[in-house]
Order: sequence, then C-alpha cells, then structure tokens
Amino acid sequence: MQDLIKDLSKVERLSNGTKFERLLSKPFKYILATTYLKLLYPLTKKGIIRKTKTFFNKEMYVVLPAGADIYLIGGKSHDSEIRLAKFIIMNLGQGDTFIDVGAHFGYFTLLASKIVSKNGKVAAFEASKNTFSILKKNTDNIENIKRINKAISNINENLTFFEFPVLYSEYNSFDIEQFKKEKWITKFQPAEMTIKAITLDSYITSEKLRPKIIKIDVEGAEFKVLQGLRNFLITDNDCCIVVEYLNPTRHNTEHRSAKSFIENLGYSSYIIDKQGSLSSITDIDEYLVKNNLESENVVFKIRR
Repeated sequence: MQDLIKDLSKVERLSNGTKFERLLSKPFKYILATTYLKLLYPLTKKGIIRKTKTFFNKEMYVVLPAGADIYLIGGKSHDSEIRLAKFIIMNLGQGDTFIDVGAHFGYFTLLASKIVSKNGKVAAFEASKNTFSILKKNTDNIENIKRINKAISNINENLTFFEFPVLYSEYNSFDIEQFKKEKWITKFQPAEMTIKAITLDSYITSEKLRPKIIKIDVEGAEFKVLQGLRNFLITDNDCCIVVEYLNPTRHNTEHRSAKSFIENLGYSSYIIDKQGSLSSITDIDEYLVKNNLESENVVFKIRR
C-alpha cells in the first residue's frame, strides 16, 4: 500500500506543477498530446489511441485528447480523483470486490484489479460502445475483471443514451440537459443510441458478490443507480458507496435526490481528505460552492 501511495504522490506533484515540469517529465508525450489537442483534434474531431503506463505499473490504452492526463503523468490529475485513488488504495485489500459503474477507459478498474489481486473481483460497467472498446482492450486477459457493456439504472430496460465525441466522452449520459449552458456542446453534439440497462441489485445477486467499494460516476443518473441498489444498501453494512456529486450550478437535482435517498437508508456522507481518509460532511452543496469546486467524490457509509 505504501509503495502505491508513494508512486501516486508523483502524479500529484506533476498535476500541481507547471506545464514546463510536465514537459520535462515526458517531452515527446507532452508535445504529441498538446499538439493533437490544439491543432489536429479541432480539425478531425477524432481521437487517437495511445498506450501508456499508469503509476501502479499497468499498461493502459487511452484515447487522446480525453486521456491526456493519464498519458502524460500516469494517473488522473483532478484533485478529487487523486484523493479517490488514495482512498481506494487504503480501503481495498486482497480478495475484496470492487464495482466500477461508469468505468470509462478503466483507470480505477485497473487500479482495483491490482490491489484485490487474483483472489479478488472487479466488475466494470461502461455503457458507451466506443469507450467500452477501449475498456475491453485494457482489461483483456485480466482474470479478476469482468467488464459489462451495459448501463446501470433502477429497472431492467432499454434506455436512450447520449455519447459525445472523445474529448468529452467522460460526459456520456442519459441526461444532456446539464450541459446545455456549456459552450462546447454546440460544436460537439452527442450521438443518440439505445442501450440495455440493468440494476446493480440484480447483478450483485446473480453473481453472488459482496463488494467492498462501489464507485458510481454516471453523469446525472446516480439517483437511478442507487434506486436499483436499494436491496443491497439495506442489507449490507460494510460497503462504501462513492458517488460523483456536482456543484448546484451544474444541474445537480439528481445528485441531491441521490444523497437524500441513501441518507434515508441510514448512510452518512463523507469527503475524502488529502491523506485519503474520510471527513464527515452534512451540506455538500455548500461545501462545493464555498470551495469553488465543480464536482467532488462523496463517500456514503452506513451510520454506526
């Protein structure tokens, strides 16, 4: 664990450093990534697949420009994602089970896979067909990972899903109203498609799982995901539920509903601090506004 924390600190240092420091760290990669982002991607609107190595020493494919931070510094660079990585390292162990809802290219999936080792299990859900193809490429031949190209919701049904071009692929969602005020959406319109959705309750029951951590990052569908996890939430007392929570200015009605729903089931909310430990919080909206944060990973644990 300490070795992983130490290696993650290098990601944290580079993410907080200057552009010049990142250039010196990986000059060829830096020039390629920035040139593609500023010159080629605006013309082609197509990504390029590149292989890199994560801070936890796993080879990983990303699509530039979306995965530029992983490509350049070996990990996700946003402060909340660095703290989440610390939390996962400190709270997952060998033989545990991790569920990644909204796995994207598989960064947290691969990190969890390394930690839980061959006796553990990782289930990675990714709804986007294009993004799932990269997730599949990253997880081929890793026996403790099961990847599922389905959405997670509150019922088992077919749903309409919106998939953005690669630069904004982390915003793929059932609900695009939250992005209507963003300037970029006029140039990068999503493709509309129909996908299969299932509930986490049905999946956990069918696979006979006892997850230690469930990470949920689904751009506005968090409430529905938790509704479809209700049976597990009221019967399991040990699992940590990590939910991405948006600032009130970013159409966070569903996130507030998700918070109320899970707290009514006896869970308390926590923020991950710089050391990867949990600090209790009551008003998440106030916290985000006060600290000028667009989003935060909130951990929900059963009240003792």
